[in-house]
Formats: sequence, C-alpha cells, structure tokens
Amino acid sequence: MFPLQQILHEMAAEKLRLCLTILAIVWSTVCISTMLATGEGLRQGLIRSTTSGNGDLIYVTGGTASITQGRFFQGKAFDLHLSDRENLATLPDVKRVSTSALWDQPVTKGDRFAYTEVFAVENNYKAINDLTLEPGGRWFNPTDTREQRKVVIIGKNTAMTLFNDKPYHYGDPKKLDNNPIGQTLKIGNIDFTVIGILDAPRRIEQGSESMYATLVPLATWQRFLPQQPINAFNVEPQPHANRERLAVTIRQVLAQKYNASINDETLIQTDDMLLNQESMRNFLLGLQTFLGIIGFVTLMVAGIGIANVMYASVKRATRDIGIRMAVGATPNNIRCHYLIQAMLTMMIGGTIGLCLTVGLIALIKKIPMTNSELYIYLGKPQPELSLSVMAIVVIALIVVGIVAAWFPANKAASITPLEALQSE
Repeated sequence: MFPLQQILHEMAAEKLRLCLTILAIVWSTVCISTMLATGEGLRQGLIRSTTSGNGDLIYVTGGTASITQGRFFQGKAFDLHLSDRENLATLPDVKRVSTSALWDQPVTKGDRFAYTEVFAVENNYKAINDLTLEPGGRWFNPTDTREQRKVVIIGKNTAMTLFNDKPYHYGDPKKLDNNPIGQTLKIGNIDFTVIGILDAPRRIEQGSESMYATLVPLATWQRFLPQQPINAFNVEPQPHANRERLAVTIRQVLAQKYNASINDETLIQTDDMLLNQESMRNFLLGLQTFLGIIGFVTLMVAGIGIANVMYASVKRATRDIGIRMAVGATPNNIRCHYLIQAMLTMMIGGTIGLCLTVGLIALIKKIPMTNSELYIYLGKPQPELSLSVMAIVVIALIVVGIVAAWFPANKAASITPLEALQSE
C-alpha cells in the first residue's frame, strides 16, 4: 500500500505550482472535450441531414455519350423516358422506383415570384423520399392522377414567399401568416390549387431542399408536356443489395435498350446518395480527429507543468526518498509513488474540466438557433459529450499523466541512500 497521506503532503508543499498545473489541465480538458463534442455533434447532425429524404436512394439521370455506337455519338445527350421505369422496377435488387420530371416554369402569386423548382412526381414519391406534410394538407391521390388535376404541394419557404402578408426574407421567422391550403398560384400561366405544405426539411432530387420545392402530379405534367423526357428516376435498392453493382446494372440495362454502348460510363448518371454520405462521414471523422489532435497538444502542454511539479517534488523529497529506500523501499515503490501523484493531479483537473464542459454544452444547447437556415441545413447539430468522447478524454488524460510523470519518477527511483544523505 502506498502512503496516500505522504503523497498529499508532498502535493500540498507545491501549492502554487500544483494549482497552476491543475488549472492548465482543466483548460486543456475543456478544450479537448469541447472540440471532440463539437465534432461529434456536427457529424451526427450531418448524418441526420444526409440520411433524411433521398439519403438511401440511387438517383438516375441522363448524361452524354462518350462512345459512338448506334444512334449515339460523342457529346449526344441521353434522355430518360417514362417507359424506362419498368425496366428498372423489374431488376431483382431494386425495391421500388419513383419518377420525377422537371417543369421549367416560374411559380408566382400575383406580383410575387418564388425561387423554386417545379417537379412532377409520382404518388409514391412521398414515401420513397420520406416527406411529411403540415396538418390540414394532403398528398396526391389516385383521383388527382387519373383526372390529371391541377393541384400542387409546396415547401414551407415557398409558401411563406407567396402567401405571407409581407414577402419572406432569409433569416425571418419561419411562420405562415395565412393558410395557403385551397388558395391558388400560377405555374407559368396555369392556375394550380395548393393542397399541401411540406413540413420537415428533406433533401430531394439532386441537392434540392423540400422547403423550397414545388410538386405537381406527374400525370398533370404529361397533360401539358406529353412529349417531354423525364428528369430522373429515384431508385431505392433492396436492403442487402450491392449498390455499386446495381448502379452498373442500371446503366447497362438502359444503354442496351437504346442500342448504346454498355461500357459508356457517362451516358447514364447514377448518383448514389448513400455512398456520398459515407464520403462525407469519412471527412467528418477526419475533422473530428484533427480537432482531437489539437486538444491533445493542448493537454501535452499541461503535461509539461505536471513534469515540472514532479521534478520539484522529487528535489524537495530527496532525503525522504533515500531514507525510504534505506529501510526497504524498492525503486518500483518510489516510481509508483510519483506516478500516483501525477494521476491524482490529472484526476482533479480532468474531473473539474469535464464538469465545466458539461455545463458549457448545456449553455450552448440553450442558444436559440431554430430559425437559422444553416443550422437546419446541417441537421440541427449540437455538441454531444458522448461516452466515446468522454472515454477518449479520460484515456488522453491518463496517457499524458503517465508520460509527464515517468521521467521524474525514474529520477526519483534512481536515487541511492548515499546520494540522499549527501543532498542539502
């Protein structure tokens, strides 16, 4: 058993240095834990943001030919058609497919203009993109499709731009002054009746946000533009499908249908949203690691303070060390004595630092940011002091404490009784 009372007595003898060292450890602990918690919160937020909406889909669009074959030559555009849907839906690795077309017309209400893209979509588009509607509205139904009705669903930002008493500007509170349900707007020169407002923000199509979107039934779009090619297919793979192989199969099936080269990788574009997320997650993991390294370097500076305190303590207690060794203490006993002293210092500073970090994160979470566009885009990130983050901080404290105390402890363990008696 190590004399804890003697360890505390030696620590008390270096009060000023010890307090300054503990303060440095507290600051370093707050830095490393806050940086890691911020990185973790940002990572989790972006995961929530990118996995919502079309985060699990393969987005299929037409490209341009790079190989001349059949009626395709280099640079010729490839157009997708509604008939291609069945070719994709019958693939064994495809769970379901939803078609979307772009209606390139302005959306207006009186003299107001909305910065929005109009997408014509199938009825299953809501389920495949995980869209939700505000209470009081509804999604397209089979009757809308059968009768090619002129009905529209709009994002909340689009609704505020067109129907609020005052035009909506970036940064304004996201609140509707009037209920747009049942009111009309124009797509081009055609009147459409609003039947629903998209609620929670979701990613749709290729980088579009549901809050700014305008959706109409695909059948209604065909009514006015019967010969136009479609914009994309939203393909949901089976849960255990090989996504990369499925993307290659989709390109080959469509190329073969139109007698184009099945080896032309630019003819049909297959943008896998899930694989894009994995790239983003790897980047965020790297960012979090970088932040952790910065915090660890800060902690190493505190470790220098521990080493100084240990060296001063060893010098002060040289005669005591010699006496203890003369009565039977081994070098390992002396070494462990000072390692325990360093660990106690680290424990005090680390505990205070983690408690301060918990309080700091609690204060940050109370900052109102619900109306921030960037905050919503990033998935509403908040610092998260998870168990993994705390484990990393504790391990870092232990490692730095051992490294910082090792050399002073070895110096103490190497003192002989004769050297101790000769010291002043």
